[in-house]
Amino acid sequence: MGAQRTALVTGGATGIGAEITSRLAAERMTVFVVQRTEEDASEGRKLFAEHPFAELIQVGAHDLATGGGCRDAVAECVRHFGRLDVLVNNAGISGYAAFGPVESASDDLIDRIVDTNLKAPLRLAREAFAQLVLNQGVIVNISSIAEFQAQRDVPAYVASKAGLGGLTRALACDLARHGVRVVGVAPGDIATGTSRSSDYTAAVGLVKETPLGFAGDPADVAGLVAWVVSSEARYVTGTTIVVDGGRTAF
Repeated sequence: MGAQRTALVTGGATGIGAEITSRLAAERMTVFVVQRTEEDASEGRKLFAEHPFAELIQVGAHDLATGGGCRDAVAECVRHFGRLDVLVNNAGISGYAAFGPVESASDDLIDRIVDTNLKAPLRLAREAFAQLVLNQGVIVNISSIAEFQAQRDVPAYVASKAGLGGLTRALACDLARHGVRVVGVAPGDIATGTSRSSDYTAAVGLVKETPLGFAGDPADVAGLVAWVVSSEARYVTGTTIVVDGGRTAF
């Protein structure tokens, strides 16, 4: 039996990220979760304290919108678990937080979206390079159907996700010779909370545009991620897999 693998999951204590963390831990991987603030990290620790595999999950606080935050996140993961095999770039600014029509989008909004959604995955890949090569690891970039379809009034968000798709392909080509795979996963309308949450309401409101007729669940995304990082997907790299109930088929 090989050594236990370790994953670093950004934004891994809320929404889709929390489900990814839970699924990878259930697959007996150790998981280092990165949240932006200590307050968010504390909430994550409380969440996973009741998890059946709580001993496999560690939560840290690092601001990934900075180069130093990305460097420190990878360093803490390796310091705690001794290795890094899987990098899941899940953290991102989306939804109402990304709202900003071109005529009113502030420099601060544009910078925050691009720094978090695009620069952070690139910086984390750079910082994790040595470990990923050593362990012939996998990078998973959580994108969005906005990578393929424009959406109204969120130009910075759409641009960041289109850029992330390009980054996935570029890194896959560059890292293949080192035995490292890079795969994107693009969720469609995923209900990530209760009926009172804006994410849930937005997802359910778009069901009419989804051929399957229902909003997805975070588990639909997490299951795909678990497969992507497994040996069963050993020939999959340089592509973004869509999980959207057929919405982009329209």
